[in-house]
Amino acid sequence: MSRLTTRILIVLSVLSIIGMVSTQVYWVRKAYELRERQFLQSVTKALGEVARRVARPETGMPVGVQVVMLSPTYYLVNLDAPIDPGKLEFYLGAELEIHQILTDFEYGIYDNNAGQIIYENSSRQPAESPGLAKTASRPASSPYYFVVRFPNQVQYLTQQLDSWILASVIVLLLTSFFMYLFYRMLTQRNQTEDRREFINNMTHELQTPITSIKIAADVLSSPKIFEQPERMLKYVRMVQEETLRLQQQVETVLTVARSENKAAFKLQPVSIDMHELLYNLAERHGDYLHLELEAHYPVIQADRLHLTNVLGNLVDNAVKYTPANPVIRLQTRNENGQFVFVVQDNGIGIAPEHQPHIFNAYYRAPGANNHSVKGFGLGLSYVQKIIKAHHWKLSLSSAPGQGSSFSIRIPQPIVQPLRKKTELRVKN
Repeated sequence: MSRLTTRILIVLSVLSIIGMVSTQVYWVRKAYELRERQFLQSVTKALGEVARRVARPETGMPVGVQVVMLSPTYYLVNLDAPIDPGKLEFYLGAELEIHQILTDFEYGIYDNNAGQIIYENSSRQPAESPGLAKTASRPASSPYYFVVRFPNQVQYLTQQLDSWILASVIVLLLTSFFMYLFYRMLTQRNQTEDRREFINNMTHELQTPITSIKIAADVLSSPKIFEQPERMLKYVRMVQEETLRLQQQVETVLTVARSENKAAFKLQPVSIDMHELLYNLAERHGDYLHLELEAHYPVIQADRLHLTNVLGNLVDNAVKYTPANPVIRLQTRNENGQFVFVVQDNGIGIAPEHQPHIFNAYYRAPGANNHSVKGFGLGLSYVQKIIKAHHWKLSLSSAPGQGSSFSIRIPQPIVQPLRKKTELRVKN
């Protein structure tokens, strides 16, 4: 399965989860709106019955009743007759219970003459004093009305949807769990492919020096080689060079393996002059490497062995991916209390979609997975581990055909002696 297919499957999975979440939210919302409409209808019917029961018509004419919803939690009831507070409280409780409205409510009676609510009570509180009830029952000019409020209406309706919400949460959790398993499966598959590619690269990289050593050993085992000292010396040097190359490759793999073992991986920070370290590094390269050392304070605290490996990996990586006329610049500067080190090349660059993955172990960007570009795909993974272990910051700026620039920012809590700006071009 290609990486593009994997990305498409992951995107489709995410869209599926978003679709399911949206659907669940939509149906829960619709269910809530349905409950709210049913609540409104039940309250309107119950309050109409209450109004007809508490009104005291002095004639045989029917009492006019009007129920007005001021808000989903607040209702006003108009009627053409005085209101008896005692009857109102009794019938409110009875009718709301009959209509299955089992939530707390508050109510009040309005006196049109006084221009205010003269009696108010709550289903959660005892009734007011008889004196206030008598005052409230005095006849007043029309219209008479009372108000009812349901302070916990939202919680009441939400509780009725508990089963809906619980079912939705369970479905979402199960979906998320299976999507997570699917994602892990794809990740493991990609890691397996990366490891397979790593093994292929490692086999090729190790086989080349072994083959050279075998050829040299066969030649050196011939009795006639002693008659040709120059030729013998040539093959001896070949054995030495290929042995050193083989040793370096094995050490690279072992170093990365040790860095992944947190128990065995420990830094030993010491004071290091970065400029001195870069001079030593530059001596092993040709005139394609330029030092632009502008930092006035080059001393940092770091593990010398791992820092040397990091610098070597970054420079070797820049050389490998600059196929022709390489120009590698090593730059330093001090900035905002930090020592900034930059490795800049004019190589093939890295496409934006591959940049988040190049620090993964065994990963090699498309175009790098061929044996003409040597390596195991472990260098940048190792670099990132060491940078994180030191609590530094590593950043990448790159574009296809425009080269790459790796920057390391290192905190410098202690001020160092001043140094002059230096530019050096190293030649063989």
